[in-house]
Amino acid sequence: MIEVGAATHTGLVRSGNEDAALAAYPVFVVADGMGGHAAGEVASALVVGALADLPADPTLEDVVDQVLEANRRVREGGREPGQGGMGTTVTGVVALGDGSWALINVGDSRVLLSRGGELRQLTTDHSEVQELVDLGILAPDEAAVHPMRHVITRSLGAFDEVEVDNERLHLVPGDRLLVCSDGLTDEVAPDEIYWVLDTAQSPQEAADALVTAALTHGGHDNVTVIVLDILVDASPAG
Repeated sequence: MIEVGAATHTGLVRSGNEDAALAAYPVFVVADGMGGHAAGEVASALVVGALADLPADPTLEDVVDQVLEANRRVREGGREPGQGGMGTTVTGVVALGDGSWALINVGDSRVLLSRGGELRQLTTDHSEVQELVDLGILAPDEAAVHPMRHVITRSLGAFDEVEVDNERLHLVPGDRLLVCSDGLTDEVAPDEIYWVLDTAQSPQEAADALVTAALTHGGHDNVTVIVLDILVDASPAG
């Protein structure tokens, strides 16, 4: 039904990798930890650990509930010495029991879809600059280089309650999905990302090439990518 590739790198500036990823059916998510080296690693690991506990055939409600459980775990972990103020993004897709997919997002990591010769961002960044774009104050190209582009407005661990962006996706054979931390999208232009996704023969080749591209462009942050190919329609109609 699917083929998957994944890759991660600390980058060329950071001393540790605060990203975490889970790429094991039915869960394909990336979490970008914040709050200092040790705390960020803990927060992102708690999130992927919570999502690993999903049942084999989850519902959309199961997925959202488990993201909320992940938020609870990060909040609880933030009370430990040396871990105060930690948080993390989370974004990705989960295969549901009915053959559709759940798309989830909190923060500014992203899910992009390559389909029919076009690359489309499926998630909306929860960031100050995205709010300015939505208000028409900033153009998207200005937002990409704005000095406040890393300031996010929503994360797991910040508050006891969190709103989880979620929707149901219907993917078709030939779709190629990219789940990534901002260590990729901050470094590599959309056109180059699309070119890699369009020309790479396999998801693993694409994942490796995208991480290499981020490093070539400076590698200022941790970078983590999951590339997912839909090979067979898993919906009931398919």
